[in-house]
Amino acid sequence: MDLRRFITLKTVVEEGSFLRASQKLCCTQSTVTFHIQQLEQELSVQLFEKIGRRMCLTSEGKRLMPHIHDLTRVMASIRQTAQQDAQPSGDLRVATGETLLAYKMPEVLQRFKQRAPNVRLSLQSLNCYVIRDALLSDDVDLGVFYRVGNDDALEMLPLGEQPLVLVASPVLQHVDFTQQNQHIPSSFIINEPQCIFRQRFESLLRKRQITLENTIELWSIESIKQCVSANLGVSFLPRFTVEKELRSGELIALPFGEDPESITALCAHHAGKVVSPAMRVFMDCIVESFAKHEKMPG
Repeated sequence: MDLRRFITLKTVVEEGSFLRASQKLCCTQSTVTFHIQQLEQELSVQLFEKIGRRMCLTSEGKRLMPHIHDLTRVMASIRQTAQQDAQPSGDLRVATGETLLAYKMPEVLQRFKQRAPNVRLSLQSLNCYVIRDALLSDDVDLGVFYRVGNDDALEMLPLGEQPLVLVASPVLQHVDFTQQNQHIPSSFIINEPQCIFRQRFESLLRKRQITLENTIELWSIESIKQCVSANLGVSFLPRFTVEKELRSGELIALPFGEDPESITALCAHHAGKVVSPAMRVFMDCIVESFAKHEKMPG
């Protein structure tokens, strides 16, 4: 069997059409059609069927795709091993949490660009639970996020404990969140419900039987900080996102308990995935960057 035909099939599925697959593969659409027809003859199955105006995988085609993904990964691994002394190249898909992307990743990306300029990097910001699922389904190569469970199928590289802090404007300096069984007439300003530090804060409030006026959901950490600074409510965030505002006095940290809360940042990939040179360089850049910030005062 010609391995190029499997690459063609995988590309058609990823791109959603024969035309877009031919554009990505830099060949004619008739070549793509020929590869698929030859593959169908060799495998004695029909891979696509036309539904409306779209070409969709048949049930037989869907059953083959996990094996084709495995095959293309092995091919990529062989190619990378043969070229391991050369500069990393190819594609690298990375997903990261929004706070990590905004405050931790710029330095990592700068290092990576210098060391692996030939790698085509795809970077997206996702919820931590979505990142974990994307790693398990091989939709991304690396995830930089906060631990949301113990997954044996993931190889995890710990990046350190990230302290969490309850922040407010100086106007609320006398508000006491350590006392149980109370209603505090303030809003909780945070992002989407699946946010790991939002879940941690809401769980602690339930345990202490503390209620707030309402929850204001904002997607941007910068917007959250601006609203907290304007005394529209309080928020519970990784400390590294508010260090500047805490130093300037724009925000204050409210007492929240004897033991500080924290979450674990990590870089992970599927345990069954071969670590490519590009992945290795990216992980090295992450470890170096996080280690540098751990040593910095404050």
